[in-house]
Amino acid sequence: MVDVKFADEADLNRLLDWCDEAPEFHNKLPQYMDRDDTAVLMMKKDEEVIGVALLKVKATEKTGTIWLHLNKEGTESHPQIMQKSLNWLRQNGAKEYTVI
Repeated sequence: MVDVKFADEADLNRLLDWCDEAPEFHNKLPQYMDRDDTAVLMMKKDEEVIGVALLKVKATEKTGTIWLHLNKEGTESHPQIMQKSLNWLRQNGAKEYTVI
């Protein structure tokens, strides 16, 4: 069963370890925690992290970005994390979005 949820500060170290092989993503991750214009989504299967999405909204321009980092299993389940990402962006004022 795949579970997609918003990450919180308690999840940060686990997520940093998980995306260690992607330095640019790894460096940006902490900047997306605990802000009004950003969110971090984590996707898990059987308690193992299989994907992370960094979300950022620019409400004044009504745009948003989704930056995905997925392993092979995460790639197969990406529609779930994309759906939750798009819902969050829309709720926060984005009409258009870019996937990085």
